[in-house]
Amino acid sequence: MQKIHPPRLPKPMPANEPEIFDDHLHIYQSTVNGLDYSNLHAGGLILEQVKARKLQMMRSNLPGLRVVDSILDLCEFSGAEWEKSFFRRVIFQGCRLLGAQMLEAIFEDVEFIHCQAEGLSLVSTKFKNCRFSKCVLRKASFDGADVRGMVFSDCDLLEANFHLAKMQGTDLRTAQIGGLKIGVEEMQGAIIAPHQTLQVVGLLGVKVLDIDQPEED
Repeated sequence: MQKIHPPRLPKPMPANEPEIFDDHLHIYQSTVNGLDYSNLHAGGLILEQVKARKLQMMRSNLPGLRVVDSILDLCEFSGAEWEKSFFRRVIFQGCRLLGAQMLEAIFEDVEFIHCQAEGLSLVSTKFKNCRFSKCVLRKASFDGADVRGMVFSDCDLLEANFHLAKMQGTDLRTAQIGGLKIGVEEMQGAIIAPHQTLQVVGLLGVKVLDIDQPEED
């Protein structure tokens, strides 16, 4: 995987307070601290060169959301619905995305670090040059997603769904993959560690028995 390009932020960062989030609003070069926009419904919202800390957007519905060159730190996005959203050069750090839905989203040069994202839905999402590091992604859905070249570094992927996902070059070597929902076709080209071999074989429904071990009925 190529080096992930970091957010392009001005130095020093302006201390501008943003306008109230609303439909088609463009928030530019702003610092957001502790604001609560839970249950917000706003289409076409744009965040560009934004540093947000402890932003609350639980159960927000933001179709067409665009986030560029931004850092999202310790934010709460659980239950959010961000269909067809777009992210470029963004860092999610210590965020909560429990049960969030980002269907048909596009992520380019995006890092997720220490995020709690159990049940996160990324169905039909496209990733380019992205990484998950030390994230909890139990029962997350990557159904039909393009995760080629993605790195899941020290992530919990227990029972995650990769049905029909494109996984050439996807690095699972340090991830927990027990109960992964995946097939032979999806596993083609994925990268695993030697100690995961038997686990992957089991996920594909293949039995491994010693030559002198009788098969169980």
